[in-house]
Amino acid sequence: MEAITITSVFSAVVGALTGSLGAALLGAGIGAGLSATLIVIHETNRERKNRALDLIQEYSSPDYIQIRNDASKALKKSMLEIESPSWDSLYRKLSTEEWQKISKIEHFYKKLNFMVDIKEADARYLAKYFEVEFWHWQARYFSRINIESGEPEMVFQALAGAFENPNNKKT
Repeated sequence: MEAITITSVFSAVVGALTGSLGAALLGAGIGAGLSATLIVIHETNRERKNRALDLIQEYSSPDYIQIRNDASKALKKSMLEIESPSWDSLYRKLSTEEWQKISKIEHFYKKLNFMVDIKEADARYLAKYFEVEFWHWQARYFSRINIESGEPEMVFQALAGAFENPNNKKT
């Protein structure tokens, strides 16, 4: 950032020394505009990274880890016991506590998908953390539940595009 500011000052000084006030003002204006643009780009990228880190922190908090573990247990049991484990049948057949934990996981991924889709969180940062986690939940639970619910197998399109499936990686 300082280099851009110094550049605009330098341009203004050169213009002034060469006797051209117009060139000095133009140089200062261009330098200031370029500096402002770069600052906005830098701050936007920083905010996206911060949002990504906030999402990672939320997902990896001790409370959320417990929710994920409990939801996984409830889903494993449901996949064996419920003939057609749709979202509706899970809601009707599970205890309120089990359903709420499963719902929290699904809603977290909906939020994550939305943030990636509108580019409000840095997808590269998120992919480093969620690539394995997301595809685990998608392959193990969400695909079947979505199909049983009459929905597309993959509803988290932004995540599917941003996070490489580790099962498809070439070794």
